Formats: sequence, C-alpha cells, structure tokens
Amino acid sequence: MKRENAIMYEMCPRQNSFMGFARQTASGKNNRTQTLCFPVLPVLFAVLFLIVSLTGCASSDAPCDSKVTENTSSTDCPLCGDNEENSYQSLWGQDNIALVSLSSFDIQLIGINQFDAEGKLREEYDGVVSFAGGEGKDGGFSAHLLVNYGRGYATGTVELNNDAAFDYEKVSSSLCADCFKKLEFYRAENCVGVAAIDLQARELRVFEKDYKGFGLGDFYLDFNFEQGSDGEDEMNLLIVYCPVRYEK
Repeated sequence: MKRENAIMYEMCPRQNSFMGFARQTASGKNNRTQTLCFPVLPVLFAVLFLIVSLTGCASSDAPCDSKVTENTSSTDCPLCGDNEENSYQSLWGQDNIALVSLSSFDIQLIGINQFDAEGKLREEYDGVVSFAGGEGKDGGFSAHLLVNYGRGYATGTVELNNDAAFDYEKVSSSLCADCFKKLEFYRAENCVGVAAIDLQARELRVFEKDYKGFGLGDFYLDFNFEQGSDGEDEMNLLIVYCPVRYEK
C-alpha cells in the first residue's frame, strides 16, 4: 500500500539536537526532499521571556497598579524626618499608638499611656476616661475612641471617608525612598488608607481588609471593617496595651 505525502522529522543536518529540527517530505516514487531548519533555542528563549513578562507582575511583591512618584527627602519625611514644622514631632518616643492618614499624614494620637509636659509617664491613675481621635483633615478619616487609662485599652469607631482606599501615588510622594520601600509589599486592593504607628519605634503598619488584628510594639490592635448606617466604610477598633510580662 502506497503512502503519499508522508511527513518525517529528522535532525537538521546543519545543527545539533539542541539547535533545530528538519522536516523531510516524500511524495510517491519520486522522493523530493525539502529540509526546513529553524532554530529551537532562540524560539524557546522568546517563549520563556514572554511568560516571565506576563507573570512577573503578578508574582512580584510590589503592587502592579502602583503609580510611584518622586519620593520626598529624608529630612521632610513625616515618618523618619526631624522637620520641626511637623506638629507631631513631640510625640516620637512615647509608648503609644497613633492613627495616620496615608494621603495627608494627619496623625491622631490614641494616648493610652499618659505623659506629662516633660515627656515622663504618669504613674498614677486619676480614675478618668476620655475620648481620643477627632475629625480628619481634607476629608480624611475620623476616629472616635473611648480610652480607659486604668485598664490600658481604647475602643471605638474609625470612619474611613476619603481614606477608604490605599493610594500609592500619594504615599510615595509623602515618604522618603527608604520608608516607602517598607510599604511596597502591601497590595493596594487589600488595604485602606489608614495605618497605625508605634510612636516609640516609628514603625508603621497599614490596616488590611483580610486581617482581623496585629501586634505593634507593646500593643495589640483588633479590628473589623463594615458599612455604617449611612452606607460609608468604617472600622471598629480595639487597641490593648499589652507589654511583655516575662523577660527571657
């Protein structure tokens, strides 16, 4: 039985097994041979490069949709700088938590530990509870927390307002390059535009929607997100002062 137009594959006579293949066609009794050589390695490299290009962004820790602008100087950085024009410079070093808007870097102190004018911790409890937080600036978040100094906790609600979304462009333009790198692993779609700051260590932690709590310095923060009665996004927040009880 005659087989026509049989197609066979063999190694390209001009290249080795890693570089290419040849296609040989035979037709009837007259064997007409046509050898087509094409390089394999360049094709493989091109395919691999395409795959890496398409998946690299998804596998990166940095957000794909971030728009990073020029960072501010380390001197003017609100997190690590020492610009005295920042109204919260006097808060650094306190063993306390503050809430911060990542768009305006407006800070609201949640003073569970009380300090006097000289920066010394008040050791005596006067039996008073008070409210901490306040209205945000430029449409930013508003915090309303009841602080119990004797028990060492604060609880209340944070209305997110314009800080309901994490804006990498605004954050990058406000922070210096070193501080901004510490935030690059956050995914914008998982975060809100509000963070907590450990004032003693100047460490910042962004609130993430798929988390229920985290530890920061001597504090633990428990939170959950929901929509308020007006339909706006808000966060229920509990901050507990819980320093290490037993030293190693």
